[in-house]
Amino acid sequence: EALRSGWITTGPKTKEFERLIAMCCQTEQAVCLNSATACMELILRVLGVGPGDEVITSAYTYTATASVTCHVGAKVVMVDTAPDSFEMDYDKLADAITERTKVVLPVDLAGVVCDYDKIFAAVESKKHLFSPANDIQKAYGRVIVLADAAHAFGAKWHGKMCGEIADFTSFSFHAVKNLTTAEGGALTWRNHDGVDNESLYKQFQLLSLHGQNKDALAKTRLGAWEYDIVAPYYKCNMTDVMAGIGLAQLKRYPEMLYRRRQIIERYNEGLKGCDVQVLDHFGDDHSSSGHLYLVRLLGEDVEYRNAVI
Repeated sequence: EALRSGWITTGPKTKEFERLIAMCCQTEQAVCLNSATACMELILRVLGVGPGDEVITSAYTYTATASVTCHVGAKVVMVDTAPDSFEMDYDKLADAITERTKVVLPVDLAGVVCDYDKIFAAVESKKHLFSPANDIQKAYGRVIVLADAAHAFGAKWHGKMCGEIADFTSFSFHAVKNLTTAEGGALTWRNHDGVDNESLYKQFQLLSLHGQNKDALAKTRLGAWEYDIVAPYYKCNMTDVMAGIGLAQLKRYPEMLYRRRQIIERYNEGLKGCDVQVLDHFGDDHSSSGHLYLVRLLGEDVEYRNAVI
């Protein structure tokens, strides 16, 4: 449909995809870009994170979670996983927060949402150390929580959708993700006093399209041909071809999540009695997106693991 329309770059399909992503995540707005990496880097830039600042993240993650911090010139601070866990050691998180910390970047690994109660508690406990560098940091008045939810679109935690739990949440729609646009990503955020959603969205439009103050769709309107380049920014917008793939996938996404749950339950049944630890995907207060099925082989070494693989 996008190809037949004659409009293949950022346009009406992208806007519709953004609207539906926000609806799925129960947020007011979402912005779609060409990767989750771009989403994380641009929000760090919007937040004013840069040289001299620190961003805390999990040691167990994909390189993009840390590399975006390097891109903006800040220091990566890693917190290792807790014993017998797949998640960041929350008991060590508060100790890692210093007066230089601007963002905590937890990872919703394999589609399972982190314990954000513990994350926000750690952040609040060190609120007195926070030194805001710009207006948006002042509005939060504490370290900001940016979720790397590349795996977790559609997951739930304590009655909330992934996307409305952390201050900001980045999703991936890469080719191997549950929901794909071939390449692509989205960022959602919670409403916050002192932060204007529309202004925030416009900043993403500038940053993702060379600092151009009008996108291609806006320039097609009668008399709207003129535009300005307000700064030498980046190029990471989503196209309507990509969004069209995502829109088609969204229609059957609940069915896809249900099928993944069936497969996980089958794996769980098959591994009963085996000396392994598996990630807890489903419970009374949480529901995973079922992206990956992680297994820890207890008491074994790397050679044994490699032989199993």
